Amino acid sequence: MDISIYYPFNIPFFSDQKFISIHLVNNDDHYFYIYFLNGDLLGDLAGFVFQRETRHYHFPEKSIIAIISETKPNKIYSLIKISNNMTYIYP
Repeated sequence: MDISIYYPFNIPFFSDQKFISIHLVNNDDHYFYIYFLNGDLLGDLAGFVFQRETRHYHFPEKSIIAIISETKPNKIYSLIKISNNMTYIYP
């Protein structure tokens, strides 16, 4: 197990699910939240990335995530259908 890899909240790394690897880069002065998207609705909180930080995540395959900034918690900044080995940069 690599301790530099993050997993979404409530999804254990030893799960039988297939995971894909992504990097999330936050170039902003504020942290952002990562939520799962369930259809058209915001789902469970998956994690967060602090200001000026890069995190390596493993998400379940075919996940769609929403990025929400701490400064505008009622507005979805971006919806992302994640792909394996991609880097997503905010903002």
